[in-house]
Amino acid sequence: MPLRSEIERVFEGNAFKRPLFYSYPGGLRFELSVGDTAIDQFLLAIKKAGQVCADIFSVEQPFIACLRMRCLPSISAHRKVLRELAAAGIRIPRNRNAWLELVPSGERFEETIEEFWVNIAFEVEVSAIQPLLWCALAKDFSSIRPRPACDIYLFELKKGVMIFPYDDRGMDVVGPNHTLLAELYGRYYHYLLDYDRLSMEATFGAL
Repeated sequence: MPLRSEIERVFEGNAFKRPLFYSYPGGLRFELSVGDTAIDQFLLAIKKAGQVCADIFSVEQPFIACLRMRCLPSISAHRKVLRELAAAGIRIPRNRNAWLELVPSGERFEETIEEFWVNIAFEVEVSAIQPLLWCALAKDFSSIRPRPACDIYLFELKKGVMIFPYDDRGMDVVGPNHTLLAELYGRYYHYLLDYDRLSMEATFGAL
């Protein structure tokens, strides 16, 4: 089955809705970056996101990464993104699934000009988690490179869990695997975003 179809099936068509935490009830939202300096914030975000990911992905089982970038029909924005990813040691394999989605008119920068989401999904080994997190969390740090202009989603389809590190401030973890989410909730309760803690406690219980 194509990766797009499998992602849509497992996550019931909600995987790419934003904000993900509110679009897919029953998930987790983690606070990542704190600290005085930009580099402190970035490094702590990488560390915390990596810890959560290590408890989801296994060394033996590849997972799915999906790049999602926004562009106009006449602009090949993905070429620059691919160069930045290559600088991070991430190369897109030939065996990949790519598709376009039309951005709704109300969500465009210019309502009358068509825009598209370019999606590229592919299988990667667990060793790619660190560079993928780097690329995802660096997006708001102008001084940190590589910094590809795209969203990065990580999927463990067999376990029914997906991760969206939306920027250095936070990361959403959602999916139909309530058991695994409950384990992560208990293990990383101290990482949860306070603003949404009551919502998560209503799902998983207060600790």
